[in-house]
Amino acid sequence: MRKMKLFFIACIAFLFIVSNHTAFISVCQAASEDTIQLSFSTVFPRYHLQAKLNQHFCDEIEKRTNGRVKITLYPGGTLTSGTQNFEGVVKGMSDIGMSCPLYVAGRFPVSEIFELPSELDSGWVTAKVYMDLFKKFELKEYEDVHVLYLHGPGRNVLQTRKKPVKKLEDMNGLILRTSGGATSTIDALGATPRAMRMGQAYEALSKGVVDGQFSVPETLKGWKHAEVVNYVSIPPISTSSCQYVAINKRTWNSLPSDIQKIFTEVSADYPEYHGYVWDYLDKAGFEFFQSLPGRKLNTIPSSQRPKWEDAVSNVVKDYIKEKTEMGLPAEKYVEYFRDRVEYWSPKKPSYEVSEQWVKENLLNP
Repeated sequence: MRKMKLFFIACIAFLFIVSNHTAFISVCQAASEDTIQLSFSTVFPRYHLQAKLNQHFCDEIEKRTNGRVKITLYPGGTLTSGTQNFEGVVKGMSDIGMSCPLYVAGRFPVSEIFELPSELDSGWVTAKVYMDLFKKFELKEYEDVHVLYLHGPGRNVLQTRKKPVKKLEDMNGLILRTSGGATSTIDALGATPRAMRMGQAYEALSKGVVDGQFSVPETLKGWKHAEVVNYVSIPPISTSSCQYVAINKRTWNSLPSDIQKIFTEVSADYPEYHGYVWDYLDKAGFEFFQSLPGRKLNTIPSSQRPKWEDAVSNVVKDYIKEKTEMGLPAEKYVEYFRDRVEYWSPKKPSYEVSEQWVKENLLNP
């Protein structure tokens, strides 16, 4: 009888330990599912609308996962700089990163196509074209990460401190801050390119280290460059740029499949959202620039276009030659790129559509 009693007590104790151990594991699993902590490094400063859109993405992921994923945003290159951002994602210094791939010379040969002379004039179009290019050719330059989505700005303009650019000859002798493949275009136009990341531009412009820069209009307000330049010229031909949003592969593979699905679904909307923001910011940049005393905006007439086109005629040829020698089907890239620009340009939304989305979601949410 005593043995039976002891056996009964032992059984109860065993069941208590097992049940509590199982409950403990379940609680831990639930806790880990509820608190997947990720970091997001972005090149844009906190006050910039692109950084606010990055936060919008973080908040949307948290909302759609019911709090199981929380993403901490590190703006302004505080976790990894613009040039370090991509390798930071590859090596796990940040889980997610957004920056310009062309800050790293030679690392993204296909993406360099956005800095060739083209008809791109809208961030919305750039986003559509970049996503199409990525899907069509499965770009190997991104094989070390999992791409969430791609986007980019509209066309670059000439922003100068002391000398306005009204004709091609005015480019001679200027030292202009630029980045990536756009240096070839600036060189072909007669100016001296100075490769420099965006975070360094304000100081370089204010101190006269450079005479100006070749950049998108949004920098006039978004990076406050209108404070340190006096002239803006819209050239008859121009280049663009691009941006990635990518996640570390190990991080991605560690996420539960349902979380991955949510990331994919949410990410599908953001190229268009970034396009809205780029287009909104370009107009806001021009308006902010013109609101400051003594500032002058000049559109170089289309009658000068042939002369500018002739000056950069070899830039695309050189790109094709160089990338073909690398074993890449460069002619196909250029042909497809131009086709997609032509396809998407007539479909771009009006400025009013972009403005409404930005105001409803980022300015007055």
